[in-house]
Amino acid sequence: MKKKGTSVKKLVEQCVQGMERMHYQSTSIAEFKRQCRLFSEYLAKIGADEVFTEEVGAKYLKDRFDFPYEYVGTLPGSIRSAVCCVRRLGEMRLYGTITRTRQTKADFTWAAKDMDIINTYVESVQARDTSEATKKLRIHHIKLFYDFLCYRNIKSISKVTPQVLSDYAASLQGGSLIYSKHRLATLRYYLRFLFTNGLCKLDLSYAVPKVKNPQHSNVPTLWTEDEIRALLKSIDRGSPAGKRDYAVILMVVQLGIRIADIAGLQLENLKWERKEIEFSQHKTGKRIVHPMLNELGWAVIDYLRNGRPTTEVSNVFVTFNAPYTPLKSQSIGAIFARQKRRCGIVKKGGTTSGMHSLRHALARSLLEQEVPLPVLSEIMGHTTVQSSAPYLKVDIEGMRDCALSLEEVRNYG
Repeated sequence: MKKKGTSVKKLVEQCVQGMERMHYQSTSIAEFKRQCRLFSEYLAKIGADEVFTEEVGAKYLKDRFDFPYEYVGTLPGSIRSAVCCVRRLGEMRLYGTITRTRQTKADFTWAAKDMDIINTYVESVQARDTSEATKKLRIHHIKLFYDFLCYRNIKSISKVTPQVLSDYAASLQGGSLIYSKHRLATLRYYLRFLFTNGLCKLDLSYAVPKVKNPQHSNVPTLWTEDEIRALLKSIDRGSPAGKRDYAVILMVVQLGIRIADIAGLQLENLKWERKEIEFSQHKTGKRIVHPMLNELGWAVIDYLRNGRPTTEVSNVFVTFNAPYTPLKSQSIGAIFARQKRRCGIVKKGGTTSGMHSLRHALARSLLEQEVPLPVLSEIMGHTTVQSSAPYLKVDIEGMRDCALSLEEVRNYG
């Protein structure tokens, strides 16, 4: 049963208090208040009571911005702020709290009574044979759960009930299914860890809801050769930034290198004498060697000679604003989004078509060239052949070639 509408004024006050406790920047809080004022003005204009429901929030976004139908890809800042405002009000109305998915420099206080068991869990995670990025993410997921408990005024994991876990899972709705699945899986492992190690009397892991997400449902939109050609052609290679951006995107198009590895690539990883690129992958820690293909090699040389600022930073790709710093993964994603808009490429709404999708385009091309799956797995830098399985989903023609006719099935054996 849906809850009745709640006073917008009351929800705004509660949200602001929550944002202040979560150490949101003052500018973010001010923008939230501004968006709430615009929402209240809209309610007054249409003669509606100043109460919030999900239906009236959706109508507001539709009437003012034609959201979500008009927009594909990254939303403009003003629209994104309005959407966040409506979602935050809805989150507070339904669950009595707001959640935050990004870490901040301010180290938010975890539940003090559980610090000993949290530290024990953190030590166990750090001792596991997984990548540093995975360890950091799992610890962050548990921290987000404790943030949720704190705003519910729950002081310890011993006070958690199945209903609290259900409410926490419900608070994740509207986000990525895969991300929600990972957060709940981490929580499930944490609760099981506490019980098996005698740190919690009850095994609450069974009560954590599961997210049903079809396997490999996030296979990104594929790119045609014409689209990739148009994307590369749209880059202004006469400017220093263009020389860098061309080399960056070419690394994904030709070699399928992940953006985190491109961001972390060091000058010493460029083995010019062997015409190779050699580095340890950020995600898996696996050492990988790629050939320095001619077009990519000349693009990197052009950037190093005529585009890269003079700096002591050892990363290959750096910013163009002093002080020169290594290019971050987010910046590489922004470069790609900018070039995609510039050449007019628009993908269907609701599909994944970020920079990582170029890796899938390369995988499809290799499959079409009948590259064996074990070889494809090695090229893509996977630790197991099973990790390459999603790419089989996109090779429709290859799958048709493998299909047996009904007559063949009847005659089998």
